[in-house]
Amino acid sequence: MDRRSWLWRRKSSEKSTGETESSGGSVSSHSERFSDDQVHLNQNYQSLEVAPNADPRHPDHNHVVKTLTEKLSEALRNINAKEQLVNQHAKVAEEAVSGWEKAEQEVLALRQQVEVLTARNATLEDRVVHLDEALKECLRQLRQTREEKEQIANEARESESSLTSIDTSFHHKLEMREKENLDLKHKISSMAEELEIRLIERDLSNGAAEQASKQVLESVKKVAKLEAECRRLNVALQKTNNHPLQSRKMASVAKNVDFKETSRFARTRTDSSVEIDLMNDFLEMERLVALPGDSEVDDRLKKVESLEIALKERENELKVSRNRLEEAEYKLAERETELKESRNRFEEAEDKLAGRENELKASSNRLEELELKLADCENELKATRKQLEEAESKLIERDNEIKSSRNPLKDAESKLTMYENELKASRNQLKETEAKLYDRERELKGSRDQLKEYEFKLTEYENELEASKTRLEEAELKLAEHEKELKLSRYQLEKVESKLAEVEIELNASTYLLEEAEFKLHNTTNRLQMSEAGLEAATVKKEEAESRCKALETEIETLVSKVDYLENNIQKERDLSRQTEAKYRELKDEVSRLQHEDHETNLRNQAQEFRFLKIQQEMELAKAGGKFAECQKTIASLNRQLQALATLDDFLIDTDSL
Repeated sequence: MDRRSWLWRRKSSEKSTGETESSGGSVSSHSERFSDDQVHLNQNYQSLEVAPNADPRHPDHNHVVKTLTEKLSEALRNINAKEQLVNQHAKVAEEAVSGWEKAEQEVLALRQQVEVLTARNATLEDRVVHLDEALKECLRQLRQTREEKEQIANEARESESSLTSIDTSFHHKLEMREKENLDLKHKISSMAEELEIRLIERDLSNGAAEQASKQVLESVKKVAKLEAECRRLNVALQKTNNHPLQSRKMASVAKNVDFKETSRFARTRTDSSVEIDLMNDFLEMERLVALPGDSEVDDRLKKVESLEIALKERENELKVSRNRLEEAEYKLAERETELKESRNRFEEAEDKLAGRENELKASSNRLEELELKLADCENELKATRKQLEEAESKLIERDNEIKSSRNPLKDAESKLTMYENELKASRNQLKETEAKLYDRERELKGSRDQLKEYEFKLTEYENELEASKTRLEEAELKLAEHEKELKLSRYQLEKVESKLAEVEIELNASTYLLEEAEFKLHNTTNRLQMSEAGLEAATVKKEEAESRCKALETEIETLVSKVDYLENNIQKERDLSRQTEAKYRELKDEVSRLQHEDHETNLRNQAQEFRFLKIQQEMELAKAGGKFAECQKTIASLNRQLQALATLDDFLIDTDSL
């Protein structure tokens, strides 16, 4: 482009210098010729005037001279008129040359402006390419954020479904355990009643056995007393029946000794036998008392012993379950603290989300401002189109296309600068939005990690809750055998259930907060989609503007080519005019030579030559008029094309607005 413009400038400068020289030479030659003709004619006129004065004797000769003088005067008048026409034509040619020079200068300026505009368009294309890349990156990042948000929403839904299933299973298990507790309570009450009845029966049987044993002991005592009295009576009878004294004495002594020994032996024997008999009688009485319900008493005693053993075992299990409940309460307190910490973190995440939403709102407002600026630019483009149409109409009316194109081109340049500034501002805003989106993505990643940690902790809590539930179930099964401890366990279970209810309420609140966060994220995604749509519309509009600029460039190139073609035609006409001027000079020289020989023939030849020149000039004017008409036709076709483009732009704008 630089080489072509330089060559074109060189040619135009050479043409301008040649035109000025030719115009100056033509003007000087016309003036010189006019002065020489006037001198020559004056000399001839003077010579003719002198001739009649010199020859007064010849009347015929004077008449001829008079006729010749009249013809000469007429010829001089015609020549003066023709010279005036020639001067007028010269002035017209000078004006045309000055106009062509101005047109060439304007064409040079227009070419420079076109080069500047092409350079600007190239820079704008580069900027548009960068903007397209940035927009693609933004769209990619937005898609990634959408996918991540969908994943978070799915994970939250899964966690909610798992929590609901766990809650339902937990409630079902609690209901089952309550029913089992009621059944066990009924069984324990029935067993306690049976034990009380059996204890009463055992007490009654023991009382009856004691009474029987007392009666047996009394009867044994009475029998012993009777036996002792009988022995005394026998001893008294034996004493009365002994006759001789000595023999009786000796016998009595021996008998007494024997009796004492026998009595001692008998007493000991009787005492041991009595004791043995008493024990045997007591056992026999117990057997007699226990004969009708011996097996039942044994069974009841065994059951009582087994119940005592079971009670001891249950007491031990209750102690263990109490320790486990204390541990579960301690773990629940720790989990409550962890839940509080998670709530605080969740509130911080909500605050961050609110800040991000505010930033998104600010970015959306900025995008709206950019859209308004783009709308203003479009309105300005419409105004420029109207101005161009008006300028083209003025060009058609005034036939000064190049002069009238300066103002809209300057306006276009100023508007292009305005557009460049706005594009720079939009780029800066886009960069800021990209940075903010990057920061938000990092914050979203951090919040995702935190959510994952919370989910992991919730799973751990759920596992621990399930373990505690199993432990509580075992404790309930173990605690279900005693009423007081059951009441205590119920009280503790009610506390645990209240805590679990609070935990469920907190979980529901957290789910509600998560739903709100998802709703907010959905709103932000919708806003981002709207901003993406606005950016896509802006890119489409930019592409349309680029296509229009390209079309204008092509039209400018066609106009430049047409201007070059017209310049070539002008150069050809100038060459023809120079050739005609050279011929005219040659003819004038020939006329000046022939005037001395034969003035009449010269006048006729001059008249013919003037006619021939007039014909040639009329032919050249006709050619120039045809070329001018062709130029007007091309300009009219260009105007029609521009009007069609304007209608298409209006239609596109209407479709965009719809």
